[in-house]
Amino acid sequence: MRKVGAVFAIAAIAAISFSSPPAAAFGLRIGPFRIGVPFYFPRFRHHLYMHANPNDMARPGQPQQPDVTSALLYPNQALPAVLQSIFWPSHSSAWLFGYQDIFSTAFAKPPASADQRECQPSVDADQIVGHIRQEISPTADQMKLLRKLGGALGAAGGYLAKSCPNEIPDQPIARLQLMESQIEELTMAIDIVRQPLQDFEQTLNSAQQAKFAAVGAAAPAADRPDQTDGSVATCGGSPVAIDWSIDQIDKAVQTTDAQRDDLATLKQSFGKAASDLEAHCPTSMPRTAVGRLETIEARLDATWRSELSIQVALAHFQTKLSDAQKDSFDQMNFAAQ
Repeated sequence: MRKVGAVFAIAAIAAISFSSPPAAAFGLRIGPFRIGVPFYFPRFRHHLYMHANPNDMARPGQPQQPDVTSALLYPNQALPAVLQSIFWPSHSSAWLFGYQDIFSTAFAKPPASADQRECQPSVDADQIVGHIRQEISPTADQMKLLRKLGGALGAAGGYLAKSCPNEIPDQPIARLQLMESQIEELTMAIDIVRQPLQDFEQTLNSAQQAKFAAVGAAAPAADRPDQTDGSVATCGGSPVAIDWSIDQIDKAVQTTDAQRDDLATLKQSFGKAASDLEAHCPTSMPRTAVGRLETIEARLDATWRSELSIQVALAHFQTKLSDAQKDSFDQMNFAAQ
């Protein structure tokens, strides 16, 4: 199901996104996400790391420097990062769907046209299956399920390759709308993998389960992200980052005294969106691959809600601007700090 209208979206944001306790939602689904009465899910105590790189086919080793904007605009390129976090979390780097990434993608000017190279399949399913097979030595029956898992991984990659945008909008709000739909596409693709992964994982004996759980924990210390370094990015946005974003908007549109209250309301909305992202930022990961997949889906759900709330807040603020201010707003070009 696609978006069901701006009125419902705003109501959903008011009812769910800005609720104070961390919660996932269930009930009516918008795209891949459930909107309804919130229920609590456990907060984990360890950062979920991931990175997106088209040359990294979801296998351990060889960390690459990610492209900040590609994950939100080209979900196909985020899939290797997601699979890293599911199968080999100790080899993954920082999560790329936080508050600052949303703003960097919304306000940093994109290339003149969509890069079709970003649309190429980014996952080598056979390689993933081969690595798992080598690690756990599956039985013949388990191998059938592992092949089905490989088929699901390939299907997920193919689905996302077809979701590649034909163009990247110039206007920040239009770009946020694209990001909203791309997050939906990514979550739908991940959902393709859920059942085959669960079916396979449930057949493992205790020894195989231990090996499968250890696949992502066997990296040498030198190859692991520095999780104690204070420079590691969080999911939400710091007060300094939010202040900086608001200051850039203020300077760009030259807010009048009459618009100060509107700008303050915008800042409050940014703060709530950042808090929602941070509240759903796990600091501990489940030992099972299915558990990690579900954690990633919950985080993407929070990202979708926060991105939509930022989009709605900015669209409302833009209605308060003069035509000249709107032009300045659409011409903004900065990356959040």
